[in-house]
Amino acid sequence: MGQHLCYFTTSDNCESNVPKSSEAAALDALVVAACVQKAVQDGASLKEALTCQPTATDLELQRELASIHRSDLTLVCSPYELTLLRDVYSIPHNKLCSAPFFTSAQPHQQPFSSREHFMTIGTWKHPPNRDGVHWLCLHIWPAIRQQLPHAQLHIYGAHMSGAAQQYHKPAAGVHVKGFAPSLDIMQQYRVCLAPLRFGAGLKGKIVDSWAHGTPVCTTPMGAEGMFPATSHSPEGFPTAEAGCDATHGSNMGWGGLWTATDAEEFAANAVRMYTSEEEWHVWQQRGFELLHSLYNKADRLKTVQEAISTAVANQEQRRRQDFVGQMLWSQQLRATEYFSRWIELKEQNKRG
Repeated sequence: MGQHLCYFTTSDNCESNVPKSSEAAALDALVVAACVQKAVQDGASLKEALTCQPTATDLELQRELASIHRSDLTLVCSPYELTLLRDVYSIPHNKLCSAPFFTSAQPHQQPFSSREHFMTIGTWKHPPNRDGVHWLCLHIWPAIRQQLPHAQLHIYGAHMSGAAQQYHKPAAGVHVKGFAPSLDIMQQYRVCLAPLRFGAGLKGKIVDSWAHGTPVCTTPMGAEGMFPATSHSPEGFPTAEAGCDATHGSNMGWGGLWTATDAEEFAANAVRMYTSEEEWHVWQQRGFELLHSLYNKADRLKTVQEAISTAVANQEQRRRQDFVGQMLWSQQLRATEYFSRWIELKEQNKRG
C-alpha cells in the first residue's frame, strides 16, 4: 500500500487536474462543523455554537487528522480550514494547499431597479439547508414581512417534496419553488438569503449569487472563509483591517451582510439590503471583485498544479522528514499485518 495525495475540497473542478500518477483520497469537511451542528440542535445560540471546537479525544477528528498526516498533500477548500489545520492542529504548511472554487463566470449586472423579492437555494438533502429554511421561515421571515408586506420569499432546491412543502404559504409570501432549472433565475432577485447556522467549507450558493450580481445576507458561518486570506482571524471572522465593522454590521468590504447571529439581526440586515439602493450596488460590485480575487480559475488552478508538482518532485525527501506521517503509516500497516496473522491462525485452528 503506497501513500497518496489527499484530496480535501468541495470543488468539482479540482479532481480532474490531479496528475494521473497520484492517488486522490476524498475526505469529508472538518469535524468542527459537527460540533457546531450539535450545539445548535441542543438549543445553543448561533453565537455560542460558533465557539465550539472538538477535543483531541474526538474519534472523527483523529481519523481526519491521521488521514491528512499520512498524505503528501491536502487540498483545502477554505482558507479558514487551512488556518485551522496549520495553526491549531499543527499540520506542516508544506502539506497544505488552498483549493477553493474555480470559476471563470462572467458576472451578471442587472441593476437594483429591475430586481425584486428574496430567494434562498440549496438541496433539501443537506442538513444545514433544511435547518436554514426552518429558521428562516419560522423566525426570520415574519419580521421581514412585517416591514416589507409586499415582498416574497422564493425557496429553491432539489428533493423538496414531502416535508419541505409545509413551508409553502403563499398568503405569507413564502413560495416553495423546488428544483431550479437554471441558476440564471438568481439574477431576477434583489437579495439571496443564506441563513446557515452550521456547515463547513465554502458555500456554493454565495459564489453563485455573486456571479449573478445578487448580494447575500448570511451569518458568520455562511461567510466563513470567503474573505481575502489576510483579513481572516483564526476564529474565522474578518479583522478590522478588511473594512469590516462587525458590531454594526456595516461591512462594505463584502458582497452583502454576514454578521447576524440571531433572527432579529438577520431580518434587520435583510431589510436593509432590500431597501438601500446605494449600498446594494456597493455590495454587488464587491461580490464581483471577491469572485475574481478569490476564485479566479486560472490563478487557483495554477496554485494547485504547482503544489502537486512540487509534492511529486520532492516526494522521497519530504517523506523521509515526515516523522508523524511515516509513524502513522507504519502503525497502520503493522496493524493490518497482525490482523492478517490472526485470521490465518484462526483458519488453521478450524482445520486442525
